Amino acid sequence: MAEKNRPGFLKRNAMRLLNAFERTTLGPLRPNVSTPSDVVWMWERSTLLRFELPRHPVRYRIPVIIIPPLMVKPIIFDLRPGHSMAGFLCEQGFDTYMLDYGVPEAEDRVIRVDDYVADFIPNAIQRVMEMTGAPAVSLIGWSMGGIMSYTMCGMLGEEAHVRNLVTIGSPLDFSKMFPMNIMAQMIRLPGATVMFDLMGNVPPTLTRNGFHLLAPQKLLTRRLALIQHYWDRDWVAGYEAMSNWVDEFIPYPGEAFKQFVRDFVSSDKLRRGALTINGQEIDLHRIRANILVFVGTKDDVAPPASVRAAVDEIPVDDIRAIEVPLGHIGLVAGSAARELVWQPMADWLAERSEPLRIDTTTAA
Repeated sequence: MAEKNRPGFLKRNAMRLLNAFERTTLGPLRPNVSTPSDVVWMWERSTLLRFELPRHPVRYRIPVIIIPPLMVKPIIFDLRPGHSMAGFLCEQGFDTYMLDYGVPEAEDRVIRVDDYVADFIPNAIQRVMEMTGAPAVSLIGWSMGGIMSYTMCGMLGEEAHVRNLVTIGSPLDFSKMFPMNIMAQMIRLPGATVMFDLMGNVPPTLTRNGFHLLAPQKLLTRRLALIQHYWDRDWVAGYEAMSNWVDEFIPYPGEAFKQFVRDFVSSDKLRRGALTINGQEIDLHRIRANILVFVGTKDDVAPPASVRAAVDEIPVDDIRAIEVPLGHIGLVAGSAARELVWQPMADWLAERSEPLRIDTTTAA
């Protein structure tokens, strides 16, 4: 809420009491509403969702596919009304899809990064192209979703059929990923490797706590901020939605976790040109997409230098980085994401997505 609209001291305290009473007696303040979507394709546990908003027709030929990271539910891209990247893209006229890998079960411990890069993502792209008749797609990848998008484009080159690639908080130079690269070295110790082998899938409690360890002070500051903003219903609803999402981290397929830690974080193989997927070498020089990189200057998970490195490492003509004062989650779902990330992203995509001619005449 804007400072000029901030209510007085007495009114704020009254609103705090009202919000506390409602949360205690009726439950969360956040509305349980999402952007309308349909499942248009299923493969193993993965589903492909298509978002659609009435009265917002598709205005661009090139469809958009959101590529989420592992270990989290992709609801972060459709968090709540007014704070949904997927809904915003629909409002801007993009034919918007999202890949959901599902929740891994015990038998999914054998799934590797190879499966996502060489199968799940390319198959989703092919399905969208078949449905829409488009010659290519735009990908939007956050965190590991962007890393896997880089990897797939570096594997398939023009055959990836990716016209535009937007990465958000996605590191490429893992030598600049302190302290995560140090933690990765510890995870590779023999005793730790045996433990992860016995564990199967990595449980969400472990990945969630590791996530918190990268920015432990935020646990306290977020709680203090809740007390400070308890009078602001919309702020509290946002806090609830974000906290609920963090509490619902999902298992990380065991083999994919070990491969990501070993080959990406610890060995920095993607940037160094030493990575192989399904026996094929990954070469960032094969990438043909236009690329937009969002760098969070307050990102404790993906340090700015590690993300910004894409501009120097990927030799395409149309590539640029935009730095914004946001953290890792704030980049996709924070209160300032719409203004600082979503809108610049939509403007950039619009210039590269072939506007459609729309007949504005209607029958009498």
